[in-house]
Amino acid sequence: MLRLEQVDCYYGGVRVLREVSLEVAAGEVLALLGRNGAGKTTTLKTVMGMVKPRSGRVKLDGSEVTKFSPHNVPKLGVAYVPQGRGLFSRLSVEENLRMGMLVRNSSQETLDWVLDLFPVLRERLRQRSGTLSGGEQQMLATARALCLNPKLLLLDEPSEGLMPSIVNMLLDTVAELKTRGMAVLLVEQKIEAALKVADRIVLLEHGEIQHESTPQALADDSETLHRYLGVRR
Repeated sequence: MLRLEQVDCYYGGVRVLREVSLEVAAGEVLALLGRNGAGKTTTLKTVMGMVKPRSGRVKLDGSEVTKFSPHNVPKLGVAYVPQGRGLFSRLSVEENLRMGMLVRNSSQETLDWVLDLFPVLRERLRQRSGTLSGGEQQMLATARALCLNPKLLLLDEPSEGLMPSIVNMLLDTVAELKTRGMAVLLVEQKIEAALKVADRIVLLEHGEIQHESTPQALADDSETLHRYLGVRR
C-alpha cells in the first residue's frame, strides 16, 4: 500500500526528515509518535505532496507519487485530515461532505456509509459547519475525507482538544476502517489512544525513525516511552 523509502526533506536549509523509511499495509493502522517538532506532520505532508522530498521516494501501490501535485494526490485514493480540520465553515455539513465526494466522483452509497459511521452528522446536514462543536467538527473533517472512498487515510492529531467519549468514538471508527481494508497513518499525541488502535508504532525524533514496535511491546517499555515521548507509566 504505502511505502516511504529513504525520504529526506528540508525546510530551507534545515533537514526535517532524515532517511525515513516506513510501510503501511492495507487494513493496517500505523501510529507515528514523537515529541513536538519530531517530523510527524511533515511526514504526512510529504505523502500528500505538500512537501517535496529532496531525496527518497513515496510509493502508493507500487507507483511513485512524489511527482504528483498536492491537488492530484487525493485522486489516487489518499485522504488527509489535517490539524485544524480545514472545514469550510460557512458551508453546511452536507456541502462539506459533497466537496469531498467531488474529488473522486464518489457515489451516494459512499455518502450513506459515511453518515452511518457518524449518525450525528445526518441530523445536522443543513447546519453550518462553523457552528458545530469541536467534536462534531472533527467528525465532519474525518467524514469528508472518507467521502473520497480512499485507500489510505492520513490523520493528524484527531483527538486534539476532544472529550474522551468523542476520542473513543473516533478510535472505534478507525477500527471499523481497518475491517474494510483501508490503510491508516495516524499521528497522535495521546499515547493511550495510539496504543489502543494501532497495529504498529513508529517513534520519530528530530526527523529520524528511532524505534518501531507493537503497541503492547511499547506499553511495556517504560524506558523507551520516557526517552522519546517523555512519558512515565
